[in-house]
Amino acid sequence: MPRFPRQAIVLAAGLGTRLKPLTLRIPKPALPVGGLPILLYNLFLLKEAGVERITLNLHHRPEVIRKLLGSGEALGIQLRYSYEPKILGTAGGIAQALEGMEREPSFVMNGDILMDVDLKKVAAIHLQSKARATLVCVPKDRARVTSFVELDRRGRVWRIAGAPELARPRPKLRKTIFSGVHLLDPALFDGYPLHRFGCVIRQVYQPALEMKERLEAYQHQGSWWDLGTLEELKWVDAALWTRSLPLPILEIWDRVRRWSAPLFGTHRLRN
Repeated sequence: MPRFPRQAIVLAAGLGTRLKPLTLRIPKPALPVGGLPILLYNLFLLKEAGVERITLNLHHRPEVIRKLLGSGEALGIQLRYSYEPKILGTAGGIAQALEGMEREPSFVMNGDILMDVDLKKVAAIHLQSKARATLVCVPKDRARVTSFVELDRRGRVWRIAGAPELARPRPKLRKTIFSGVHLLDPALFDGYPLHRFGCVIRQVYQPALEMKERLEAYQHQGSWWDLGTLEELKWVDAALWTRSLPLPILEIWDRVRRWSAPLFGTHRLRN
């Protein structure tokens, strides 16, 4: 069996348009929820799963995240940064970040989500299925979206965001939502032009499905929030402080607070 993935990319370059004016001075993944920058929860999940090397892509207000996290030494992780002078989207951002990484499977996580996913289980499914990528998905009623990941009863992905068109007879498919967490083979990006803006769904995963590449889904039944709107951010923040969220998330919150304590002796996010 291939060894457990030891590297990851956390996507932190977004403009956070829907969260203005909060994001005028602070990039979205660094906004506090439960008193902690959002991206710390994702860094913690990766470290706890055994990931050793993490790359963060940056664009908007990159100095805030660099000042906060530094080299990652205080957190016991190795951090590197992939700066995008011109924002590259999810496909372009991942492609650029992979240029400085080992050629081996890599976790990719959106920097603005909060969830209690077990990344070791994700890796186990990925390695057993020999998929080119494994997407962590949640039930379709978890958010108001119009694009879905469609999978069969065994968890194989057949369509994403309505493509590709499937020949008949086609398998019975179930719709789920992509959580923003995936584990991928860097070879999927072979030939992708560096420094070109693109969407990982439309420019990488849909073409892979067209070519009959195997993509797998890990079906997460626990907590998941996309903190991309002010309404959602405020609700989750309040629910953490009142301890009214599910216990697994509260346990992660408590552990992240202890783990990240060394950062806040010398670094503070300015409001």
